[in-house]
Amino acid sequence: MHRASPKTKMFSAAVALGAVISSTSLSALVGQFFLAIVFQAVSRLPVRRLIIWAVYPAFFAAIFAISQAQYSLALSAQTVLRAIDAALLMLLLINTTPFTKIIALVGKVSSTLSSLAFFSYRFLFLFVEESERRLTAIRVRGGLHGSVWSKVRNAASLMGLLFVSFMESGEKVYDAIKTRGYQGRLSIEAATAGAITRDDGAPLLLAALAVAIFLLGSVSHLP
Repeated sequence: MHRASPKTKMFSAAVALGAVISSTSLSALVGQFFLAIVFQAVSRLPVRRLIIWAVYPAFFAAIFAISQAQYSLALSAQTVLRAIDAALLMLLLINTTPFTKIIALVGKVSSTLSSLAFFSYRFLFLFVEESERRLTAIRVRGGLHGSVWSKVRNAASLMGLLFVSFMESGEKVYDAIKTRGYQGRLSIEAATAGAITRDDGAPLLLAALAVAIFLLGSVSHLP
């Protein structure tokens, strides 16, 4: 995965992500989960840490999944697992591709999207670090003990503090880059296109397997 061209990896990640989003079978989503884990392990990435990071977007998906629970628990599980699968695929792409090359390719489509991707990537790790630090502080002070209502209230307070903290950080960063001449566009040179090589086989295989799992899951739901 590391040696494959950025364009091939982005194309394969987009195809695999589309297969995950389109999957309506719980078994297919489980299969795509293990597929992403296998490719992360083969790429010699810290799988356990990446799974932990993938749980963060699942937390927000769980808020929507709760409203679906009254109709079907399987539907709620699909929503959460779909978020985890998508996060794992994006983490695989980010950790095997220099992010400047990803931004440069995105910038060919839209300079706004490339700027958004750059700042999102910059704040992702700050968000994880700040979340872990504040969660540890709450745990040390006994905020995770007591009644269920107390835990929910402390969790809501944590999310509110994180939101305010990163809004303030974002404003400070924006003011800082504006003073350095930022005008809404990042000047990063994109890599030139090249022929598909043997190194591109791994991401293409990932995309093919993700689509195959989606198709198998769809066929299993046919009457």
